[in-house]
Amino acid sequence: MEIGKEMLRRTFLPLIGVPALIPGQARRPRVAAIINAYYPNSHADVFMGRLLQGYRLNGKSYSPRVDVVSMYVDQFPFNDMAREQAEEFGAKIYPTVAEALRCGAKRLAVDGVAVIGEHGKYPRTARGNYRYPRYRYLQEISQVFEEDGSVIPYFNDKYFAYEWEDARRMFDRVRSMKIPFMCGSTLPLTWRRPPLEYAAGVELEELLAVSFSDLEEHAYHAIELVQTMAERRKGGETGIAAIRCVTGDEVWNLGRQGEWSQDLLDAALSRRVNPVPDGAAPQPEAIQVRYRDGLKATILNLNGKTRDYLFAGRRKGRKEPDSSCFYIQLYNHNHWSFMVRNFEDFVLTRREPNPIERTLLSTAINLFALESRLQHSKWIETPELAIGYGPAA
Repeated sequence: MEIGKEMLRRTFLPLIGVPALIPGQARRPRVAAIINAYYPNSHADVFMGRLLQGYRLNGKSYSPRVDVVSMYVDQFPFNDMAREQAEEFGAKIYPTVAEALRCGAKRLAVDGVAVIGEHGKYPRTARGNYRYPRYRYLQEISQVFEEDGSVIPYFNDKYFAYEWEDARRMFDRVRSMKIPFMCGSTLPLTWRRPPLEYAAGVELEELLAVSFSDLEEHAYHAIELVQTMAERRKGGETGIAAIRCVTGDEVWNLGRQGEWSQDLLDAALSRRVNPVPDGAAPQPEAIQVRYRDGLKATILNLNGKTRDYLFAGRRKGRKEPDSSCFYIQLYNHNHWSFMVRNFEDFVLTRREPNPIERTLLSTAINLFALESRLQHSKWIETPELAIGYGPAA
């Protein structure tokens, strides 16, 4: 079957033309995986399965270009896959992060590390986000780098940390040590239906994204989707002035008051692909973001209205919104193939595929929104988020 144009998607590094080995390297790159928990449909499963076995993308099959040789696994639930996968593919599970990076020897023995710090049984904070140990992993991994006098490409799945101070420390540590770093959501990489890509320097007035399910776990993807579009604007990213989160009927009141635009929501919902579930919808939630240069963005978490991640934006001087579905293959998770491809390219080239400031600001939006929800929808001023970068190339 021919792949339609709407299925093709730009990614940051080319699929064809990346060498099988780093120039001058006599063997395939070796990779360590640092994992919270590895069970069916977890992030570890949808990422590691493709990294170990290869994947299909846009009708073509691709074999792995790196070898996973070691793992550290933090938790082993009853439906654990890590032990069987490690045995099947010849990777050894080590009891510590440092031993996994050194493969049981005395010095760093891998060419790249993938941290899949999502899922598993971890408590939530008072504001509702999971205490995933990504900051601890960074501390332990960077200590190995420091002790062994070498750094390697480091992938951190999704956001930085569950506390803002730790997230900022992670970013600063990465930059101070000059660690090649890749992070973030799969959403910026996936298919856009219809294709939508803002040129660098675009003038934007308002952005809106729609998500579903848990605000902390899944609305985060819509947050990073918004930031991917916002960073393209004229002058690049300027940082964020204030954030808040509202719930229930107040979400619709804000729309009637012009805090977010109904025509943007209509345009976004018109791009739905996956069927919407039947039944009563839980209360809506809205994250409002006010950027320092005046741009405003809203993330609407609307369970019962979508099973897609949707986007709409308004350019200055244009009445008609732009809109697209950032399409995920909801049940076979094949949009993860884009992330695996980017990781392999990253290990092979040591080139960061996207600005990590994007994920830092997206982490902040998520954390400060959850704090606002805890404080009964209070606006939270964010002078610490005067973080500029871009515009993205």
